[in-house]
Amino acid sequence: MATLIGVTGLAVLHLAGHHTVSANLQTVGLAGVPSIVGLDRAGIRSFTWPGVLPRAGLTGAADRSFRDDWYHRIHVLPAAIDFGNLVSPVSQAVEVWNAFLSPVSLTAIEETGADGVSLSGQSPPPLVYGGLASRVHTVAASTLGSPVLSAHYVLRFSNGASSALTVTGRRVVVLGFAPNWAGGITERLAWLTDVLESYDGSEQRIRLRSVPRRSFEFQLDLAGQGVRVLETLLHAWGARVFAVPVWTDRTVLTAPLSAGAAAVRVSDAAHADYHAGGLVAFWSDNLHHEVAEILSLAGNALTLKQPLSRGWPAGTRVFPARFARIDGDAVVAHPTDALASARVRLEIEDPSPVPAIDGPSAYRGYRVLEWRPNRIEDRTDTWRRKLAVLDYGTGPVNIDDLSGHPVVGKRLRFTFGNRATIQAFRAWLHARQGRAVPFWLSSGQSDVEVTRPIHAADQHLAVKNIGYARYLASPTIRRDVAIRVAGGAVHHRRITGATEISEDEELLMLDSTLGVTIPLARVLQVSFLDLVRLEADAQEFFWETDGIVQAVLEVRTVQE
Repeated sequence: MATLIGVTGLAVLHLAGHHTVSANLQTVGLAGVPSIVGLDRAGIRSFTWPGVLPRAGLTGAADRSFRDDWYHRIHVLPAAIDFGNLVSPVSQAVEVWNAFLSPVSLTAIEETGADGVSLSGQSPPPLVYGGLASRVHTVAASTLGSPVLSAHYVLRFSNGASSALTVTGRRVVVLGFAPNWAGGITERLAWLTDVLESYDGSEQRIRLRSVPRRSFEFQLDLAGQGVRVLETLLHAWGARVFAVPVWTDRTVLTAPLSAGAAAVRVSDAAHADYHAGGLVAFWSDNLHHEVAEILSLAGNALTLKQPLSRGWPAGTRVFPARFARIDGDAVVAHPTDALASARVRLEIEDPSPVPAIDGPSAYRGYRVLEWRPNRIEDRTDTWRRKLAVLDYGTGPVNIDDLSGHPVVGKRLRFTFGNRATIQAFRAWLHARQGRAVPFWLSSGQSDVEVTRPIHAADQHLAVKNIGYARYLASPTIRRDVAIRVAGGAVHHRRITGATEISEDEELLMLDSTLGVTIPLARVLQVSFLDLVRLEADAQEFFWETDGIVQAVLEVRTVQE
């Protein structure tokens, strides 16, 4: 091998971690090509003349980098738009970026399923995009069109590149016919519980539905154009989802809203069905209304996801709204050729969770119902027993009491006259979870009459003889009492035994003292406490007005 040994007169540079090489070898004009043949010794590099050693053939691949993810293509940002539930016209900006280094032309826009959807904001093709330049287009969707929004756009360019844009959503029609309040509105909450009952009557309850199904039922009375619009909707949209105002949660605009407004103030939002991601309805009459989506909620201030498409004057009614379907048959009666009356039941589509909040009073691991029922109607109690009846029809009848105690059913009516109490009762029902969670219920009656003052150290009650010691000497039922005294205090205690003093008086032994002295005149009522659960999973509110609710609870006793 012919070699050129070093270069005279050059300093040697020592590099840490590398072989020692001549410092400025590259600046010296030499005939020959450096070859990767190693180093002879420090400071000396070998060279070959062209053709002395054959050059090795090299193969490889392009080393791609992040640059290739962005350049030499067309970007659509965003490439997919989901408008969600479309309750009013919406639009969104879309940027188309030419990431090629040279200009290209948009030659065609191919669209499929673009019913009620438009892509605008720029001149129609052909349209030139400069190198590394972008243009902003606008995608708009109206409420007119098919129920399911599924549009697909393909943008084709002169250099063969193409990009796609997908637009999805669901159109929702507003069912804005106000109910006739003469018949009220029935709101129903339905949980689902599996109750397993044993031979002795004890139960195991399994909750199957964490959030109740919710529905509204009311009467519609319409005339003229309202009748025609209703029947058109029933024909075209009857099985689909509507946006329905929650008519029970009305408020009124105190100041006008202009078109394009994106915020609105309501009153008492804490006790209404407003929530982030929900709907708000602006209602003037049966045929003039608008629904918008709520982006966020802060106190009584609602921020809207899209600006309003029209203005609304002061005095406009404002409601929260829900997605709902017509449940079952819609029966429309026509008293005349221009009038119609319909009873509709609307099943709410989206969940309506409410924080489960119990009352403050608790006793022996269960909450105590503190609301007192409305005695406008007679309270009805029903005693039932779990009996096994053996009857062959020809001889004596044999009856076996399986549980040894009755199951007492009670029917209670409650009236609530303000929004805060109504909301608290709703939260209490959510804590019950239908039939799943029992609670203590006072009979609300003077079941025993105290005959002597109660001293702080007394662990008994002296009462008129009702036969408690005779029939319930070892009580397993009817063994808890609520002692209500003047001033509002209520003491809950368990009866552990009873002794008959005379024909007229007996002592009821308590599990603990009251800790306070109560004169006889301050004892208002001593009632038995029953551990009960709701008889049914479905519970109803009857709204007489948007501020007065009647509720009927049917309960039954359970074993502790």
